[in-house]
Amino acid sequence: MKTFLSLILMTFLTCSAFSQDAITGTLPDWQGGPGQVAVMSMGPPEVVGTFDADGNFNIPLKPDYLVEVKQRMEAANNENTNGWTAELNTLENRFSCTDGSLELVNADQPFTGFPAMGSFGIINLEEKKDFGYLMFVSSREFARSLQPWKFEPGYYVQWYYINEDARVQGECSITSYAMNQEETYDHRTRYDLKLKAGWNVIKYEIEQVFTDKEGNSYPMEESYSVLPQLPSGAKMMYFPE
Repeated sequence: MKTFLSLILMTFLTCSAFSQDAITGTLPDWQGGPGQVAVMSMGPPEVVGTFDADGNFNIPLKPDYLVEVKQRMEAANNENTNGWTAELNTLENRFSCTDGSLELVNADQPFTGFPAMGSFGIINLEEKKDFGYLMFVSSREFARSLQPWKFEPGYYVQWYYINEDARVQGECSITSYAMNQEETYDHRTRYDLKLKAGWNVIKYEIEQVFTDKEGNSYPMEESYSVLPQLPSGAKMMYFPE
């Protein structure tokens, strides 16, 4: 199985449906048996979906997902004996900036969603197997570039859940240093997040990069936006371990 997967550097997936209820599709040429779709957190992987022996996956978009996340967080806090507690992030904390102008409406409410950095884990908890990860991205080149100092233009898709309509709009800007601590560039982030109560499709995009004299590249122009559905050019890709 490992040899078979190692031959597939990256493969397109077939998408059977995306709706307000679930994200579904099929892992290509699947031979790994059934398992779980997960998102990584500070603790054990959080299972958000499943796939069967044929690779057909289902990630429910539950209407009470925020309630579930709060309950899990409260249970973890009650069991913790180290003196620290976790809490849900709010929109205003997540998208605050020191240099720029943001319009925040109803942004003091908590939100949740998945996947972090655009990646769902494909695993089997019972057998302790990590098969790889699943992404919704603009291109394989962009997906491969998501590592420090190798960034290039492109986007990935996430899903956010909130209880009430909210809005985060505007632009932030900060002068950033390249890794060599000699070159600087203006790092700008635009927000066009008109969020509706429930699940929202979020596109995070790197529109332009800055490349230093050593050839390292950094996000220079970024944006976050809400979309009515998956972008027409988005590709579901499976990356085997």
